[in-house]
Amino acid sequence: MPRDQVLVIVPPNSNTVIDGHLLTVTRPEEHSDWSDFLCLGALSLTSALNNNPQLTPLYIDGTVIDLDDVLTYITDHAERILAVCLGMLTANFEAGVLIARHTKDTDPHITTVAGNDHFSSLWRECMSAAPCLDYGFVGNEIIGPFTRLIGALRASADIDPGAYPGLVHRTADGTHLTPPGAEPVFTGFDYSLVDRAFQQTPLYTGHFQQRIAPRLHELLGRKVNAGVPVEIGRGCVKFANDDACSFCSIHPGMLWRNQLDAAQAWDVVGGAVAAGYDYLYLTADELPLTFAKLLTAMNATQPAWWKALADTERPVLVGYGRADGIADPRRTALLTGLGVRQIMIGMDAGAPLSLAAMNKPVGGRRRDVLVEAERLYEENSTAITVARDHGLLIRAGFVVGHIGMTRALLEENLQRILSLVSEGGTHGVFSAVDVEVLSPQPGARDYTYLTDPAAAQAAAIRLGLSIADEPVLTKIAERWSGQAVIPPEDAMRDYATALMPEVSFEDLAEARATIRGHAKACGVVIGE
Repeated sequence: MPRDQVLVIVPPNSNTVIDGHLLTVTRPEEHSDWSDFLCLGALSLTSALNNNPQLTPLYIDGTVIDLDDVLTYITDHAERILAVCLGMLTANFEAGVLIARHTKDTDPHITTVAGNDHFSSLWRECMSAAPCLDYGFVGNEIIGPFTRLIGALRASADIDPGAYPGLVHRTADGTHLTPPGAEPVFTGFDYSLVDRAFQQTPLYTGHFQQRIAPRLHELLGRKVNAGVPVEIGRGCVKFANDDACSFCSIHPGMLWRNQLDAAQAWDVVGGAVAAGYDYLYLTADELPLTFAKLLTAMNATQPAWWKALADTERPVLVGYGRADGIADPRRTALLTGLGVRQIMIGMDAGAPLSLAAMNKPVGGRRRDVLVEAERLYEENSTAITVARDHGLLIRAGFVVGHIGMTRALLEENLQRILSLVSEGGTHGVFSAVDVEVLSPQPGARDYTYLTDPAAAQAAAIRLGLSIADEPVLTKIAERWSGQAVIPPEDAMRDYATALMPEVSFEDLAEARATIRGHAKACGVVIGE
């Protein structure tokens, strides 16, 4: 029997399947549940593999399918499985390793392949910590090399690592990375593949109809049935100058902005609508600033099928934006003209100094960050007004904590955030509020500060803020050096100790609880 099955698996969050993790502020029930939507990255890989008639790719999402069922499937079908491929984030890395280890214990002939942001950030550490991983890929632009590698494995061909950009591979003298390359944004989605191994679409739809659909009907009077992520581009205006926000762990790849043209973008939207989705979640970061030209072109070339739909028949589009983009009425009008009815804005902090510490302002290297941060805070408020005037809902995100935070800064942030929540709630603009304690994710500046005392000290000096003494910084940096497993709450607590010595983790958790409670009192939903 040929080995033709390729399992592309989204592991569940580790703290939902592995005991022993702290759950002070990372309790799954307190967070937006992405089990409302399929995983577009996994579907991209599965759809690309499906073009090879010798392969049977299987999409499996561990956020909706029980882990025991996933492991049982591997056990029961081992003789047919060619490869098990795992998308590893910091939150699910341990669960992903558990699946890979089970795979190898079941049948060592099955090839295991890892990828996604956590692996991309810590590929050496991940390969060292998990001998059960055979290969990995770094970055997001890897669909071509990935499908070619799986095709070569199916054909039992020799693997030349240099032929696969982004490939992480083992040799006798260690683990190596083939330099990544660039590739176009993928468009060939086959939504039917979601249900080839397990009936997952009904699970997504059920969750969506329990959580998101009622809220949208309450706020907009619109009935929607099913949601799906849609990718028309990837990147961020902040990547143009390698100037990401301090907590951002995205790997932009070879291109700071990679996008479809307008016709391709409409085809992707049309494909999702034809598949029965009427709530389209645009994954592109900072839409009105990063993708203004694409959105303008889409607006000018609306296809006949779209124009034929009444406004109430068109799918509801949601996306990401920055406050400084939404504060511009022209940009907001462009979004709403295309059917965008909700925008997710990372307002993140209240105090301008805190926005500067998070590296939120957009600008070149010659800039006054504090002046720009003050302007950005003011634009948070302006964005609420402009959104209200254009009938646009805002899902607001806030982050509690940053390098050098003091008690005074925490209190200033708290009061300003509470004011923004009151404003958004009073105007009926905030559809939801997400508020989290800062989590230093591998790949982000904040994780660099946690693991590199010199970088942390340089950033603190630049901001005029204080952090812990060098012995404390060094001790904590040594704890995380070389580690592949980064339990989020442990990292949060160490970050507070090293980089916010005046503020305890409990202070941050209490501030988070206060904001969440205030949002509820203002009639704003937490999460969905």
